Amino acid sequence: MSRIALITPSYAPDFDRCRILCDSVERFLCGHDEHLIIVDRQDQALFSRLVTARTRLLLKEEILPGWLHKIPFSRKWWLNLHGLPVRGWILQQIVKLSVAEAIDADLFVFADSDVVFIRPFDCADVLDAQGRARLYAGPRKPEDIADPRHRAWYRFAGKLFGLSGEGFQQHDYISQLVVWRRDTLEQLTSRIAAQAGRSWQRVLANTLDFSEYELYGIFAEHVLGAHSGHFLTDTELSYCSWHHPISSREDLLGFLRDIPDRYPAVLIQSNLGIEPADYARILGQLE
Repeated sequence: MSRIALITPSYAPDFDRCRILCDSVERFLCGHDEHLIIVDRQDQALFSRLVTARTRLLLKEEILPGWLHKIPFSRKWWLNLHGLPVRGWILQQIVKLSVAEAIDADLFVFADSDVVFIRPFDCADVLDAQGRARLYAGPRKPEDIADPRHRAWYRFAGKLFGLSGEGFQQHDYISQLVVWRRDTLEQLTSRIAAQAGRSWQRVLANTLDFSEYELYGIFAEHVLGAHSGHFLTDTELSYCSWHHPISSREDLLGFLRDIPDRYPAVLIQSNLGIEPADYARILGQLE
């Protein structure tokens, strides 16, 4: 029987969103062993309100190596004793890639703070009859293929794993409720460390930009292949707002009213400027 952990990195500005997520987990989610919320030490007291019998906090400072230090009075930068300061965006990805070293689980399901479960979902359903875990691998969108930043993510993965050509660049692995396996993640980080001759955290902390989901997906599909313990699917588990133009409350209402029945969760991006209480109220009205 696989131990399944739901993982949510968060921080103080997203506390209200995370609280709504936690409420929805209590209401709709089953089949998981625990929900881990990963926060900075300075946010521990605030997020301790969300702790329950199956929800606990992990501190980034307890997960990360000692040569990474939070810069006081800054949420965006960490001090790197082995290189340049690390942006929060990169730091959060390193945190996700560190979960196999910090959390006793076989499977990790990632849900950002701005995800809300809206229908019952059993985490055991991420496994097929052969015990393989789902791995989202959807077709890349033309706008992403044209985006220089996205192209750089694939170039970096190709360099790390010795891949070339277009063959490994066909799928996008970024979504919500993405599932990773512990053993596959351990092989990924070991591969990075072995190739570089130093810790994988040092490699990634000194990388200007990368995508953790693209790294894991490319490694699972194109390096391990049939030995990854995954099966590929182009079906997402979360109805994601980043696929839709939303610039007003009316747009949001239309987006939420059109959620297909197959989705157990919805992502409402925090950078849309929609107040958490507002979308929670709308979701309540749609039940």
